[in-house]
Amino acid sequence: MAWSAFVGALKRLGRDRRANVALMFSLLAVPLMLAVGVGVDYGMAAKTRLQMQAALDAAVLAGAAASSSQSQTAAVGVARRVFAADTQSLTSGVTTSFAFNSKGNLTGAATYQATTLFGTFTGSSSVKIAVASEASAAGSNVCILLLAPSTVQSLLVNSGANVTATNCELDSKSLAAPAAVFNAGSNFTFTKLCLQGTDIIENGGSHPNLDTGCGAASNPFVGKLPAPPSTSCTNTGTTYGNVGTVNLNPGVYCGAMSFNFPTTVNFSPGVYVIKGGDWIVDGGTWNGAGVAFYFPDTSSIQFNSGMSMNLTAPTAGRYAGILFYEADGLSSSNWVWDASVSETLSGLVYLPSRNLIWNSPSSVVSHQLTMIANTAIFDAMNWRLTGGGIWSVANGGGGSLALMQ
Repeated sequence: MAWSAFVGALKRLGRDRRANVALMFSLLAVPLMLAVGVGVDYGMAAKTRLQMQAALDAAVLAGAAASSSQSQTAAVGVARRVFAADTQSLTSGVTTSFAFNSKGNLTGAATYQATTLFGTFTGSSSVKIAVASEASAAGSNVCILLLAPSTVQSLLVNSGANVTATNCELDSKSLAAPAAVFNAGSNFTFTKLCLQGTDIIENGGSHPNLDTGCGAASNPFVGKLPAPPSTSCTNTGTTYGNVGTVNLNPGVYCGAMSFNFPTTVNFSPGVYVIKGGDWIVDGGTWNGAGVAFYFPDTSSIQFNSGMSMNLTAPTAGRYAGILFYEADGLSSSNWVWDASVSETLSGLVYLPSRNLIWNSPSSVVSHQLTMIANTAIFDAMNWRLTGGGIWSVANGGGGSLALMQ
């Protein structure tokens, strides 16, 4: 090609604009892909971190709770099992460490090398995720906590109410006037009755270790308890009448259910979600080991005449220690327990929006029971709580089981 022809070709190429957009897009494609890749990997890492933090919080709480009745070595084992159960979806590469510190608190740490999807472009094939948590496991043991801050008679103890708790206290946060009423013929013996309010009515009865104006415990479980992964209905409302024995399996039970006549109900281990209607139970016997009952709305269970219950919470996994619990933030509602024969309960009863009413007679024997409610009425009853709660609530002085933020 002659030199003049070559120069002319270069000039024509310089004036040609037909490929500029494609050229510019090609030049920008790499940084755009890098930006998208970083965003996707960051989002996945953030989601994994939230999962790990929730699992670690649950693990140190479970381990701290176990330390009240087991050795520290065994309690650390409980924490490891709970964390492992909650992080099964992660691939290998998770490392954990659990130990009790000089304060007696259980500390936990976990790291995970999460594989990145766009490591080829960003130059990093993985990202390190690290979380830490600590739970207090020392101090006083609150086994009944009433949360209502301004409800009149948040705690009402009627004649015939006989409760003996040899190793735990009752706390009430109400500042109303009166905040509590104790009626004649009642015996309410705890290691401590910690009432945040100072205005109470004493009509007789025995209620030693009463402390008014006390720094009652706060609710340590808000947003901490694991909701079931699904609340889609698997079972619809059913009426069981004089059928003798009913065997139920874990699932989501929607709509009202009735258990008429003395019926024996056997629950297989697992989580039972109750929504969209109340369960009415007219007598009979309930048996269930390793069970948890979850309420995503204001549905409840009303136990009527002559109930016998033998219910214990799971001892391992993400629902370890939880027996009855509900979603946070529900509107206030009543939950009535009528005449029971005997109740052997073990686990956390977490019903912060409910006004619990125990009507006569009620007989409970438990070695590990913690109840959190809005308010409570205790009628003629006979309860013996011989041990600390399986979940011991921290009191105002920095008490027994709480995540250390």
